[in-house]
Amino acid sequence: MKSDSRGPAAIPRRDFLKISAGVASALAVMPSFAMNVSIIPSDRKQKPNFLFLNLDQLSCEAIRHHGCTAVKTPNLDRIARQGVSFTQSYSTNPVCCPARSSWFSGRYTPETGVMVNGMPMAREIPDLGQWLRRNGYQVFHTGKWHIPQRDVSRSFTVLGSDPKNTASLGDIVTTKSVEGFLRNYDPSEPFFLAAGLLNPHDICSFVLTNTMYRGVMPYPELAGELPPLPPNFNVAMREPQAIVARKERYMRDGGEESGLGRWKEDYWRFYIWAYYHYIAMVDAQVGLILDTLEASRFAGNTVVILSADHGDGHARHKMILKSFLYDEAARVPLMISWPGRLPENVLDDRHLVSGVDLFPTVCDFAGVPTPPDMRGYSLRPLAENAAKPWRDFVVSHTGLDGRMIRTNGYKLITYRNDPVIQLFDMKNDPWETKNLAEGTAHASVVKDHLKTLDEFEAKFKVASLPNGRRLPSESSE
Repeated sequence: MKSDSRGPAAIPRRDFLKISAGVASALAVMPSFAMNVSIIPSDRKQKPNFLFLNLDQLSCEAIRHHGCTAVKTPNLDRIARQGVSFTQSYSTNPVCCPARSSWFSGRYTPETGVMVNGMPMAREIPDLGQWLRRNGYQVFHTGKWHIPQRDVSRSFTVLGSDPKNTASLGDIVTTKSVEGFLRNYDPSEPFFLAAGLLNPHDICSFVLTNTMYRGVMPYPELAGELPPLPPNFNVAMREPQAIVARKERYMRDGGEESGLGRWKEDYWRFYIWAYYHYIAMVDAQVGLILDTLEASRFAGNTVVILSADHGDGHARHKMILKSFLYDEAARVPLMISWPGRLPENVLDDRHLVSGVDLFPTVCDFAGVPTPPDMRGYSLRPLAENAAKPWRDFVVSHTGLDGRMIRTNGYKLITYRNDPVIQLFDMKNDPWETKNLAEGTAHASVVKDHLKTLDEFEAKFKVASLPNGRRLPSESSE
């Protein structure tokens, strides 16, 4: 970042004093800090600390440890190698606010009320910060929060403010606040620290500025570095009208997120290349945080959890960004590491897990009860490789109408009042290229999945919309 030519000394003394007073006031409400950072042995009976690293817009498959050789993620890989990585992990709703409401409530988005960005979270649902604080934890938050009308400062002690979608600078501030905390926190009480890193969300800026290049590759010298197009880039199949309309809007000129109709093949590949580089940027911030943790007194007694709110289209199904239910947007990383306590270097591709599982997982490790009406399950038994019956499906939503059920064999996507239903064989067709619902051979599978989805949603305690209407998932149509 370029500094003012006058330099730091140009700050007026009275403004400097105001800034200093503000920092002092903020520190006054923080727990006492100890400056001795020597590593101390951890007591196995001591309650663990938690570091929840949450990223924005990271697809599960876009990690080298998960098989993506076109991206470099040594620090995400480090967490995976030091613990368990669940590769069948799904966002409850692949867009920012809804997915985050599920993390911090343990409930699906028809219950939180946050079905799209901007909708408020139901006031009666306790969030994870409030719950842990009631049960003996000091709770902290830094970076991206993005849960509408749920004041983060009422649930957590805030170390760093929401960077407001400026990952290039905001992630540095978030990282520094975590580093300072880990170096100075007094370990007399266990802590939960959520750190919201923004990247690779800055890929949105790439899309918004594509009008600068009009779909023509501006850097031909990068031709040898560009990743190939995915095998599902051009898939000929009927899609729900919501997806068709989305693509048509993107293809037309005239809006911020538009003009994709003129993108050449190498420009699509440039988009994927840029996405991977934004991932590399946030991976570096994760590395700085991990280095600080490993050098701190908390290294032996801190559970590290990493996930993302949603993925990104990055040219899969010729899609960009998020808010749809194909795997590139809906399937997200979820890793748990606790060196010396959990098995290491485990890739779990058998168990279906969800964003609603974060809350009960933390409670289980912390030894505290969970609130009523939790929809998720603790991942601790899976992480510890304990034999335990597990769920047969996970559910995800998008907007007010899109629904998905993912079972061990299939994924079904349906939109209310849309005749196009999609069914994919996820074992034999992981790229989601052949819609089995279009024929009659899988009619019973479609019927069973719809029935299971409807019966599951019927159990929801559906939140009210601000105008008093009920969410559409209150009853099936």
